[in-house]
Amino acid sequence: MSVPSVLKRPAAAMLRRPGPTALALACSLATLPSLTMAQATEAAALPAITVLGEKMGRTAQDSTAAVTVFTAEDIAAKDKKTVLELVSEVPNVTIGEFGGVANIRGSNGAGPGFSSLAWKGATRARTATIVDGVSQVWTGGNLLGTGLWDVEQLEVLRGPQSTMQGRSAVGGAIVVKSKDPSFKQEGALRLGTQEANDNRLNQAAFALSGPVSDSLAYRLSADVTRGQHFIDYVDTNANVDYSSDPGKVERNDFKAKLLWAPADNPDLGSRLDLQHQSQKGPYLNQVNVGDSGDYMASTDKVNHRIGDSTMNTVISNTTYQLDAHRSINVLLSGSKLEAGFTHNQTAPAVTNTNNYFDSKSTQDGLGAEARLNLGSATSGTRSMVGVSYFKDDLTVLAKSYAGAIRYSGDTATDATSIFGEIDYPVTERLALLAGGRVERESQDRSITNGTVTQTRDASKTYVLPRVGARFKFDKDTIVGLDVRKGYNPAGISMDTNDGNIYEYDTEYVTATEISLKKLFNDGRGSLTVNVFNNAFKDYQVRNGTYISNVDQATIRGIELAAATDLGRGTHVYANASFQSSEVEKFAANTAYEGNELPYAAARTYGLGVSHQLLPQLQLGANAKYVAAYYVDISNEAGATAGQKAKAGDYTQLDVSASYDVTKQASVRAYVNNVTDEYIVNTYFQGTTTQDVLAPRTIGVQLDYKF
Repeated sequence: MSVPSVLKRPAAAMLRRPGPTALALACSLATLPSLTMAQATEAAALPAITVLGEKMGRTAQDSTAAVTVFTAEDIAAKDKKTVLELVSEVPNVTIGEFGGVANIRGSNGAGPGFSSLAWKGATRARTATIVDGVSQVWTGGNLLGTGLWDVEQLEVLRGPQSTMQGRSAVGGAIVVKSKDPSFKQEGALRLGTQEANDNRLNQAAFALSGPVSDSLAYRLSADVTRGQHFIDYVDTNANVDYSSDPGKVERNDFKAKLLWAPADNPDLGSRLDLQHQSQKGPYLNQVNVGDSGDYMASTDKVNHRIGDSTMNTVISNTTYQLDAHRSINVLLSGSKLEAGFTHNQTAPAVTNTNNYFDSKSTQDGLGAEARLNLGSATSGTRSMVGVSYFKDDLTVLAKSYAGAIRYSGDTATDATSIFGEIDYPVTERLALLAGGRVERESQDRSITNGTVTQTRDASKTYVLPRVGARFKFDKDTIVGLDVRKGYNPAGISMDTNDGNIYEYDTEYVTATEISLKKLFNDGRGSLTVNVFNNAFKDYQVRNGTYISNVDQATIRGIELAAATDLGRGTHVYANASFQSSEVEKFAANTAYEGNELPYAAARTYGLGVSHQLLPQLQLGANAKYVAAYYVDISNEAGATAGQKAKAGDYTQLDVSASYDVTKQASVRAYVNNVTDEYIVNTYFQGTTTQDVLAPRTIGVQLDYKF
């Protein structure tokens, strides 16, 4: 094992690889290899990309998990501003649920929390977002998004990742690695603007990095967004007086990094990160039910909320190379989240001159993880063992306009775990994998509805095994088997209707996956096929106004992906996913047995191409189709006219053009959602609200590197 490149001096630049890792429509796969062999004779083979989220130093080709990797170059070519926008292109990933979250393989990424249920239940997400090795604390309803500026690599790992990532990863994980300090003076600047529904957002961003001494380097980055949300918020009720423009958007993302890599000790690298994120303005893409394209949200109907959230994080990441085969990594982190919103819906009976009620959440997190990675050059055995500790203190408070407590809660969580894995080659072709995580979690929680208070003090040990195998038919063809277990802990919550306090049980999933990964076209193309079965026990779900456990449920499917270079100037990819879900046993509501799970789209398709038309001019286009899916465990329409039982069923097409003015400067123009398709991705059932994705968005940006 060697010191990770992110901590070496100088920091190595990430090599290029294709965008969403390979998936192919069956009709195109048969002709793709023969076509590209003739046209790509001068193109270089694809470089191996290490999957950071697995913590084993494995490449994407050797991984038995389904993973899509975006490099810095991929991200720059996608015209997306946030992590959610980018991962929406990944096979079998949809963006839905309250406020927008990533749902991976039909597993609701928000967990059982929906709107105030997430606050009242202190629920866990099913999709973890890990930035620079630190899992982002619960932010509920996309109160605080994650940007893409100055990002080096982004990975989407589909299926349970609890064995490696621990908490909040029972459905999958999004792993983000921002760029590190370099010992070469460099910088980047971006100025951009985009318009959707006649509303404009402006972006200004910069990054600056270089040496302080021969052993010390720094990196500073900032990403600032200002403007108007694409939804038109209209004040239609005289009883509400907004203190500011409800559609005004303010987002900030600042990072400061210091890398110590002693010139006289190349085996040591240590990095200190200071990160600040803040977001003000609307965080829900909600419009009036029945809205068919004007993107209007009136205050007398829409569940509108003005958010004001801030998160500060400190990270220490140290790696030491003990010898040629052993390295130690120690990661320490501390974070503080202050999240809140003002609820301005005036449909309820309570009205006033300011707002309906305020909700605030503070969350303090401390984390520590130490890993020992081992590798043998003679046997080829690779292994890792680690220990981790996480402490989390969450306080939620919601008050009415008169100051009365609607609900409040305090949750203290401690989790200690040991985890690891061994990748053992039995023969030159066959390797066996074994590992997992043992996690001890303690939770002390109290919640009150203003008059009744209930507490819960519980501890439980979770055993999460993982076993697998990898067989190489030849140097380009690998078949994998992976079986792993994931969980989301139990908790207590409050009925959103009558205020009753109750408990819900731990959720478990056992995931079985078979994969085929093949390189073709002299290593310039890749093909992957993943067949999976996720068997859930006590699946946590929103059941009306409270959280219930579905005794047994299953999601199974197949994902296909292909990508290749067609000569030196053209790159193509295609992907597809097919899956089914079923509620098999649901004692709390037997009428729902046989239903589909929420946000489990039966099909997704993707297709993309980029072409170097001229040495200075590159053109690109990509499309994603998402089939219709239910938004509620009932599989029924909402109570309000204009709502449907299903959302989804849309195709989004994006196009772009990039022109290199000089070696340092480039201009990029793009149009997202070219056809201006009206996309409903969530219905807020029982109210007058539906969630939408952005309409046609036209943008231009200037990038300058020095």
